[in-house]
Amino acid sequence: MLDLSQFQIELDIRKPTPYFQSTPERRIRFLMEDLNASQLKEILQTIFQKDRPIHLLFVAAYIHRHRRYSAKARVGSSITIRNWKEYIVEDEVAHKGVVYAHVKHVKLDEIISYCTNVYRGYTSAYIVFHDSDFLLYVSTDVVDIIGDATSIKSLKETYVDLYDRLYDDFDHALRH
Repeated sequence: MLDLSQFQIELDIRKPTPYFQSTPERRIRFLMEDLNASQLKEILQTIFQKDRPIHLLFVAAYIHRHRRYSAKARVGSSITIRNWKEYIVEDEVAHKGVVYAHVKHVKLDEIISYCTNVYRGYTSAYIVFHDSDFLLYVSTDVVDIIGDATSIKSLKETYVDLYDRLYDDFDHALRH
């Protein structure tokens, strides 16, 4: 599987989403219902710089009893997919598995297009985008960003009135 250890998370559909694998200092969450399309675009342009290659990892298919079923992710409707690599994670005993697709060098405009479509209600895939500094998980409900503590602190200061603090406050209360 692709190494995402710099974010201290493990991308696995059977595990919690990246946000819940990270600590409050290394994560920030935006609720889709609290954003408008221009704010979403601004956030994406803030975290992903054009001079750093951006990669995409998503669930392309499921395996059940040795048969492969498409996840119907429709990622290709917004993002040009070329030269992708598949990682198959299979549980031989349960006869189940997941096929993850990794696409290198995704264009920022395509990420914005995909995320805007999800914002507008299109069905989302189990998907993350990442570069050397940030990992972005997006669903119909949330936009989660994982990064180093300094970068996340800066994002939290920039978007102080916009980001969701529910689990940050909850985690803080549990630790004290």
